[in-house]
Amino acid sequence: MAKYESHALTSTKLVVRSYDEKKSLQLRVLVHELFFQRQVSRKMIVRQLKVSPKFVRRWTSASEQDLTADGRGWPKGKRRTLDVQTAERVKEIHQFLERDPRQFFSGATAVAQEWRFRYPQEAPPALRTIGRILAESGLSGHRRIAKAKGAARYLCYPEHTIYHRGRVLEADFIGKKYLGGGEPLNFIGFSFKKEPKLRHFQYVTGQTTDQIIEHCRRFFRLFEKPDYLKVDNCGATIGSGNAKRTLSRFVCFLLKNRVIPIFSVPRKPFSQASIEGNNSVFSRKFWNRRTFTSREDVCTQLEWFNQASVRYTEYSRPHAKDPAPDFVPQILFIRQVAPDERDARFGFISILNEKISLPASYVNYFVLARLNLKHERLEIYFEKEQKAKCIKQVRFTINLNKKSKGGSLSFDQ
Repeated sequence: MAKYESHALTSTKLVVRSYDEKKSLQLRVLVHELFFQRQVSRKMIVRQLKVSPKFVRRWTSASEQDLTADGRGWPKGKRRTLDVQTAERVKEIHQFLERDPRQFFSGATAVAQEWRFRYPQEAPPALRTIGRILAESGLSGHRRIAKAKGAARYLCYPEHTIYHRGRVLEADFIGKKYLGGGEPLNFIGFSFKKEPKLRHFQYVTGQTTDQIIEHCRRFFRLFEKPDYLKVDNCGATIGSGNAKRTLSRFVCFLLKNRVIPIFSVPRKPFSQASIEGNNSVFSRKFWNRRTFTSREDVCTQLEWFNQASVRYTEYSRPHAKDPAPDFVPQILFIRQVAPDERDARFGFISILNEKISLPASYVNYFVLARLNLKHERLEIYFEKEQKAKCIKQVRFTINLNKKSKGGSLSFDQ
């Protein structure tokens, strides 16, 4: 029987793949046919068509039933007619958001949020409906096309291993911006990729270690202290570009605060996709759309932008967790294996300016290196299908002459 079921479904596989964006009615007919005419079990239909058991039970409850029945409340084949008041409210809110200098978002999500504030007793229309009203009124902007992420997945970027360890904050300096008089300004951006999401930006005097430490400390106080902080491999964060096996002041600062540093892939901006995306929002929604008269004006409007961003993402601070009594000081490095030009049998990654060899079969793939500072051991993991396996372990001793000021690897607060 199972063989027959498989054959019946195989003959419809090509058809089913095209059903993702078609009307539910066609899928109902297919489910009904497979169950009553081809005798395919409900369990097999659920598994192969990737629909819910409830959907299958509903449309196989009787051999004679009206598959065209729906509960929309308006005629089939006709678009839902919105009342004039709803459309006018949406347009009015959009215009308010566009005119108010303290507002920076005016799309469907922002309109729905303002609707809930103005009319707390009435639920806002669906986001899709708001978007349609804005589009038909010529008030919607151009939609940005999402970039494909196939290469990162194909090369086994350790996404799952990184973001399922705990709360991960990303931080990055934003490239220099210039006022009308030519004065360069520097900013730092913070981003939480996972819920509760948040984006926050701050003016900094320069891209230095002192500045990133100061503003990380400020962020921890204002919002929350993450489990991990993911940053780029710049001098302000990772330290010296020449000294081997040394810890930067920034790394020591994080570990003393029980935050584990994660260093992204060098020269691969997509490995900081969340913060790079938020830096793009900073440019599109703030810097490129406003005129500034001075540095003070920039900072004032930036504060408005941060307040609008908190409201837009609907961020709320999570409940504080008790500090883990068994915190292990460690550093994570995301690296892409490069070919070893001296020996074709091997590839390598660079960890704190030290080359670590790996089999050539891993060349071009991404790996995650975990440096356990307590046991001075480096473990390298390869993630495949959301499962990570350790492919190498080596002893990794930190340079005793370049440790923190106390001359020890104690990171107690």
